[in-house]
Amino acid sequence: MVNKPGKPKSKRTPVRLRHKIEKASAAKQRKSRKLAKKNPEWRSRLKKDPGIPNLFPYKDKILQQIEEKKRLKEEEALRRRAEVKATGAISAGTEHVLVAEDGDNEEDLLDETMTDEGDPDSSNPMAALLASAKAQAAEYEEASEDDDNDDSMEHISTDYDLDESTIVSQSHDSSRRSFDKVYKSILSSSDIILYVLDARDPNGTRSREIEREITAADSGSKRLVLILNKIDLVPPSVLKSWLTYLRRYFPTLPLRASTPASNARTYDHKSLTVKGTSETLLRALKTYAQGKNLKRSTTVGIIGYPNVGKSSVINALTSCLGSGSARSQSQACPVGAEAGITTALREVKLDNKLKLLDSPGIVFPGCTNTPDHTTSSSSRTKKKNDDQPRLILLNAIPPKQITDPIPAVTLLLSRLSASPDLMQNMLAVYGVPPLVAGPDGDKTTDLLIQIARKRGRLGKGGVPNLVAAAMTVVTDWRDGRIQGWVEPPLGEMDEKGHDEKMVVKEWAEEFKLDGLWGGEAEKGEKVDGEGDAVMVG
Repeated sequence: MVNKPGKPKSKRTPVRLRHKIEKASAAKQRKSRKLAKKNPEWRSRLKKDPGIPNLFPYKDKILQQIEEKKRLKEEEALRRRAEVKATGAISAGTEHVLVAEDGDNEEDLLDETMTDEGDPDSSNPMAALLASAKAQAAEYEEASEDDDNDDSMEHISTDYDLDESTIVSQSHDSSRRSFDKVYKSILSSSDIILYVLDARDPNGTRSREIEREITAADSGSKRLVLILNKIDLVPPSVLKSWLTYLRRYFPTLPLRASTPASNARTYDHKSLTVKGTSETLLRALKTYAQGKNLKRSTTVGIIGYPNVGKSSVINALTSCLGSGSARSQSQACPVGAEAGITTALREVKLDNKLKLLDSPGIVFPGCTNTPDHTTSSSSRTKKKNDDQPRLILLNAIPPKQITDPIPAVTLLLSRLSASPDLMQNMLAVYGVPPLVAGPDGDKTTDLLIQIARKRGRLGKGGVPNLVAAAMTVVTDWRDGRIQGWVEPPLGEMDEKGHDEKMVVKEWAEEFKLDGLWGGEAEKGEKVDGEGDAVMVG
């Protein structure tokens, strides 16, 4: 009997084992990528050219060809540069000669024209053209001087430090005076002024001078109500303190006019919802309109800094009209996260008794930065540069018009440094370790370098782009991803505190505001609870 040889073992692997190897390989690659992201050391994403292998037989010949092409390309570039320079010099010389000849002969031509007894057009048409151009230029200069004098007189009487960056078109005719006209139009045609403030920095978006002008207009018949918007970005204790402080001067209502941006860190104020706060404001406005019994509709003007939520206030009020209304289903005013969305007056009619006026954002003069006509232009420029970081943090400047956001980040760090918890929360947003101060004590550079590496804001050669990293911080601050606020001043009150208290009490009775969210008449205030910070996805 012949023994059969053994059956050869197959080299094929089971499908189960092959899939197991593929899964293990993919898991290892994922783990390596995750560890690479956590590694703070910078590595270029560009793959390095391995070059020509040393064993390649024609390596020397290929390298010589590459060097020859590079040399020819440089010579061609130098030749073209020389031709461009020569052409520019020739054209400049010709133009200079022509200008000199025109300047020398201009007076002679004019003299010949004036002494010629015949028709100037037939004898010397060029001289006639020059004479007519000079006459028109003289008339234009006289007219422009008259316009400048009129503008200067108007500027002295109504000089507001208005923000020219809130309008997208930066023309000379529609910057300062147009905003001044908008504000005057609202003040003259409105019965109630809603002054919208940012809850994170109410005094930074508030102007005492504007408040005095409103209360003094029309023999004190105007009514001013402060609206504390974006209340979901501050904790309940801070909101309550600001409401108590602002109600010493004018009636104040909290408002949550819109939903927050994605990934914003907000506070839950329970009953202070978008619907609840907007309905309370609408009810107060209707109560005042019904109490006055005017034969016309009551006009409500809305003013405030850029991007504090003026248009969102109108949209919140129109949304209270009911789901069946056509206006409630679509926004009455366009809104956006950037400043400068509203560029003109917009009128929105709520019903037969109420009419709303939306206005562009205006940077009003403050108590300490009232414009001084005696200061020089250099000091005004310096003051404007000092106010730039503050206006950036107030979102009063569109991102496209921000030239240097780094000072704004420095100001933000100085504010957050007062609270270790807020500073730690900001570092947790970007996942960076504690900051290291530089030789001059500045921590801004260290923060921006780490953010640039984390977010991929790198320039040529892997150099961190500090400006792009600073714009990232400014955007996150604007959208509420970075928590921060200003505490109300303690024990501050004007000399006319008693009179203002009486005004607040009388106006609150007209609007029936007693007992609404922190009012003195309400015993169980609803903002006492400690809200928890939540992340909005």
